[in-house]
Amino acid sequence: MQRPSYYHRVWSPGRAMLWLLGLLFCCSSTVSAADAGCHTPEMTTTRHADYVRSKQRAWAWLDQLDVDPMVLQHHDIKGYKKLAEILQGYLQLYRYTQDVGERARIQQRVTQLADSTRNPAYHGELLGSADAEFRQNSLSYLRVLWLLEHLGQDTTPYRQHLHTMQPRLDAQMPQRGPWQQAMFAAYYTRFGLPLPPGLSLALDGLVVQRYPLAQYDRNRAYQLTHEVFVAFDYGLQRTQQHFSAADRDYLYTILPALARAALQQREDDLLAEVMQCMTYLGWHTAPEYCQGLRYLLESQNANGTWGNYAALQQRGVPYIDQRLYLHTTVVTLQALSEAFEGHWPRAD
Repeated sequence: MQRPSYYHRVWSPGRAMLWLLGLLFCCSSTVSAADAGCHTPEMTTTRHADYVRSKQRAWAWLDQLDVDPMVLQHHDIKGYKKLAEILQGYLQLYRYTQDVGERARIQQRVTQLADSTRNPAYHGELLGSADAEFRQNSLSYLRVLWLLEHLGQDTTPYRQHLHTMQPRLDAQMPQRGPWQQAMFAAYYTRFGLPLPPGLSLALDGLVVQRYPLAQYDRNRAYQLTHEVFVAFDYGLQRTQQHFSAADRDYLYTILPALARAALQQREDDLLAEVMQCMTYLGWHTAPEYCQGLRYLLESQNANGTWGNYAALQQRGVPYIDQRLYLHTTVVTLQALSEAFEGHWPRAD
């Protein structure tokens, strides 16, 4: 029997239709006069204190969250992905602080989180898992390694396990979509693994296909943001080689429309991902960008998280913090930190 999915990107057909209608409405709508006159450099100055308070609240929440990938896997949650998500949050905090005490605090927490990767079961259970479970977690398995290396952890044993894992990684490549294949190729290259036949760094996805805006739904919106993430290594590199000038023109048409739709639907998670993409591409004075930053600053929950999954909490869905709030909180923290502290170059 198929297990129920509580993942936040899986919607019923009815809610998917609402998203599409909202997107079409937003394509024809205009932003307010106030947003049209918004200047993001001024916002990141006048609201910097608000951002710092939001960051500290999110940081405190991350510090108390238990993320054990093996425990989560045994509760039908993508544990490797959740470990990657919280490590991404700490890497974001680490990159934008020079305070010795804060860096030591982060490193202590990361070492604690990395303990699970030193357990042979962390590697062995993934290698021996069913095909569907392996596909759900194998990209995150590589991402955890990449994040740990950026956080200064000793990954020698992890890399040794990776060589054992590679034949199975190679075998599932044909089932991967364009952005995932490009991301796998990038990780293979970084870790010195030979590329299997047919796998390349080329990113032949929605951007290259010029996918029509009217046919976007939430899943395709997430696919698009991940194409941009791959191009910029999730913000770890400032330049990219994937998108031509024509590709960027296409993205400049699509991303603001997706931002408007996410704002209308109050989709913190998707909005934060779109905001990251606009930051990387340098579109910092677009009205939708200013409006999105303002919304994210003002939508944080009292406990430091972002997102609204109260309905699932009321239904008793277990591990709701790890399942849902973790991802939304981390991507929002990343969107805000890149905007307020990243000093990305402007293209507009």
